[in-house]
Amino acid sequence: GALAGECGGQTAVREKALASFLGNVLSDPDQVAALRDAPAGLVGRAWTESLRRDPPVQIAVRRTNAEVPVSGGVVPAGASVALLIGSAGRDPERFREPDRFDPQRDDSGQLTYGGGFCPAVSLAGLEAEYALRALFTAMPRLRLADGFRPTAAGLITRAPRSLIVRPGG
Repeated sequence: GALAGECGGQTAVREKALASFLGNVLSDPDQVAALRDAPAGLVGRAWTESLRRDPPVQIAVRRTNAEVPVSGGVVPAGASVALLIGSAGRDPERFREPDRFDPQRDDSGQLTYGGGFCPAVSLAGLEAEYALRALFTAMPRLRLADGFRPTAAGLITRAPRSLIVRPGG
C-alpha cells in the first residue's frame, strides 16, 4: 500500500516525507532563514522540492495495462515494471543541479505522489507547512545539532531515521 500513485497508501509514507522535508530545511541555515517568515507559496515549493530530491518512496512496482513503447523496444502488456522514483528525481537531464535542495528552482516537479488529486497528498502538504510554521514559532532559532547530518535509510521507502536538533543558540 505504500507505493506511489495509490492514494489510500499515501498516508503511510507521509511521516517519511515530513522527516526528509525537515532534514532538508534544517540542513541549510539559509533555507531556515528564508522559510522562517516565508509566504505559504515558498513553503509549498520547499515541500515539492523535498519530494523531488528525497522522495519517501524510492521504488514502485506496477503492471502494464497495454504495450508500452520505450526507447529500445516495447514493454508487453501485463509486464511488471519497477519505477525508480528516487533516481528519476535526481536525473540531470531533467533537473539542473539535481542533488541540490533548492525551493526556488524553476525546473521543479515530483513523482512521489503521481498525478491526479489525492486528499492524503493535500493533507501531507498542509501538515508540512503548518508543522514548519509551528516549529519556527515555538523555536525561532531551531537548527540541527552541531555535527549532526540527517542520513536517510531504507530501500523501498526512505527517510532519516532521526533528526537531532537544538531549539536555539
